[in-house]
Amino acid sequence: MKSNKNKLNDKFNKKKKQKIKESKYISEEAKEIRNFIIILISIIIIVLIVYGLSKVFIKEEKQTTEDSIQEGKIDYDIVNVGMIFNRNYDEYYVAVYDEENTQAVLYSTIITNYISDSDSLKVYFCDLGNYLNKKYYVGEDGESNPKAEKVSELAFKDLTLLKIKKGKIVKYIEDFDTFKKELS
Repeated sequence: MKSNKNKLNDKFNKKKKQKIKESKYISEEAKEIRNFIIILISIIIIVLIVYGLSKVFIKEEKQTTEDSIQEGKIDYDIVNVGMIFNRNYDEYYVAVYDEENTQAVLYSTIITNYISDSDSLKVYFCDLGNYLNKKYYVGEDGESNPKAEKVSELAFKDLTLLKIKKGKIVKYIEDFDTFKKELS
């Protein structure tokens, strides 16, 4: 009687011999194709695992088209210094001041009250803080030019109200009290 150990060795040796016989009949190309398929399946499994984990741990924020699209608006009441003389009205006002000025809210309130009257003239705003208008700002100590006839001749202090009639300056107001009185 053979011992259990010998029986196990015999089984192991038979399996080994059988694999050797089978491997003799498998060509090199077949072995490479089998290895390629094993690698491909492994890569697909890894990609699926990574995709699944990313879906679990990374939450997408959904954006609606309403949030991402905004309608553009053009404010026709704001002008640059270069457009002061060529508006569509025969007679109108242009309020010139820096919107960052501490008094800007007060100026805006006076103008808004004036505009609410149905008999009022059109009022345009010109922000001296705008990059395109800064070269026309001379400050409180600088010298303004109330007699300007061209854009290149314009110079403004902190607050200026221009009344334009047919493309020419007919009133040039730099005093706050006169500004307030003109628009009352």
